This record gives sequence, C-alpha cells and structure tokens, in this order.
Amino acid sequence: MARVVAVANLKGGIGKTTTVVNVGAGLALKGARVLLVDTDAQGNLAMALGVHPHRTLYDVLVDGSPVERCIIEARPGLDLLPADATLLGAQPIIARRPDWSRVLAQALQPVAGAYDFVLIDSAGSLTPLNVNALVCAHDVIAPTTVEHFSVKSLELLMAQIGRIKGGAGHVRMIIPTMYDPRVRQSGELLAMLHARYGDRVTPPVRVNVRLSEAPALGKTIYEYDPRSRGAIDYAMLVEHISRAFGFAVRPQPPAQAAPAPVPQPAAAPYRSVPTANPEVCPHCGRALQHTSLAGYRISYCAQCRYKKQELVKDRG
Repeated sequence: MARVVAVANLKGGIGKTTTVVNVGAGLALKGARVLLVDTDAQGNLAMALGVHPHRTLYDVLVDGSPVERCIIEARPGLDLLPADATLLGAQPIIARRPDWSRVLAQALQPVAGAYDFVLIDSAGSLTPLNVNALVCAHDVIAPTTVEHFSVKSLELLMAQIGRIKGGAGHVRMIIPTMYDPRVRQSGELLAMLHARYGDRVTPPVRVNVRLSEAPALGKTIYEYDPRSRGAIDYAMLVEHISRAFGFAVRPQPPAQAAPAPVPQPAAAPYRSVPTANPEVCPHCGRALQHTSLAGYRISYCAQCRYKKQELVKDRG
C-alpha cells in the first residue's frame, strides 16, 4: 500500500504546493510511483504541472465517479487527482455525511495499492477536506516559512493533529521554506525550530525566484532550471524523505537483446548516485551524502549543511 503523506500547515503562502510538486516529481524521477491529490479549491497543482483536467476530486467525492477515471498522468510515474473551484461546493455536502471525515480515505482506497507515495496538498485552513487529508494520512509534512507568523501556526497545526489523530507525533518532518541565510532573523528562527522540534526539521529550502517562476509555466523546478539552488535544495529534500520512509531506487530490469540498437531516452535530470567511497566533510569530518542533478554532482553534509557542486564530465 502507498505511504499517504499530507502536506499541511494552517497558513497559506508558505510553499505547500511547491513542496508537493517538487517532492512528488523528485520521487518519481527516483523510480517511485507517486499520486498527488489536490484538496484545495484553488486547483494550483494542475496549473503547476501544466495539465488541464476534465474530471476532478469533486466528481469522485460528490458524483461517485471511479477515482481511476479522474486521475491524470502528469509525468512518467507521477499522477494527479486534481481539484478546481467546484470543490467549494463539495465541502458542505461532505460535512453532512455521517462518515464525513473518512470520505477521502474511502475514495483513495481502490488505487492506493498502485502507488508508493500519495502526497496530499491541502488548503491553509482547517476545512472538512483538510480534516479528511489528516485522517487518511500515515504521516504529515509541514512546510513553514522562516518567519514568525508561519512558525507560530505550527503550534496550532500540532494541536489540531493531536485532536484528530491522537498525538502530534504524526508530524514526521518540518520543512523550512523561503529561507534566506543573509537575514539574521531567519537564522534565529531556524535555530528556534531546531531547538523545539529537533530532528524533525529538515535542511531548509532557500529563497529562490526560480521556484516561483516555474509553476506559471507548468514546470517542475527540475524541468525549469535544474541548476538552480531551488532544484538542488529540493533534490536534497527528496533524498532526505526517501531515507526517512525507507524508499530505495527501483532496480532496472535486465536489458533484452534486440536485433538493432534502440535510441535510449535522455537521462532524468535528477537521480541517486551510489556512495561506495564517500568523501569526508571538510568542516565536521562526517561522510558526505551524494546526488546528481542535470549533469552536476552534489555532495552535502547532513550534519553541518556543507555543500559542494561539481560538473560531471561525460567519459566517452
């Protein structure tokens, strides 16, 4: 069965949709089968991926359409169950049902076995559909900008999750977004997050204009600018999530003999790199983690955040 993960925070504009799109796309590039589910009536996931849906989550929850007929293939390995403004009309209908908090879980059950991950994008308020997302999720990932109001909203989110799921331990990760290392307050608030939430705080995603430009063109950050620091930070976050949830790159089946050479597709812009002989961090002496992205090899230290990027030359 899929690992169902709700990406939630009771505040808007903090990078939830950006995180869902780029984490989902990164996991798909690693070989995972990923379904993105949009529970926000703004329908931003479809726009960010450049798809134009004919059926949406409303058709599933209200009209009883089979969920598999409403899912769109957005990218290889990356499917989408989209939303649009019709979802506003679904909320009062759902709220009148005796099983109102489990309608989303029931709707996703027929397809859950087809995926490794189901990532649910939620709105910035505690709507009935947001409660549904939290009820059916195994884990919660909470993006937060590194500023006071967003950090404060984490406390409210933890309280709500405690009431809905019986404890705030389901919040597996807190992702600092739009982090600007040049601003002293950002550093202070990041340190405060680490002090309060410990290992649940992931390496931050730095502020990067390319991340805000990509959705307008219907592209993931890996497609739009794979050399940007936004792409690098999300690639590192995908590695972090893969380790935390125990997902490994799928082994490729052995090549079949063919009568004639067949052109191979271009390599994915982001993939994992084996670490048989890891380098050592020059700052703290720990073994470095590695990934490759659009022709670059990125080495980074999970302990002290050291990063190094090198161009990988083809060997002919």
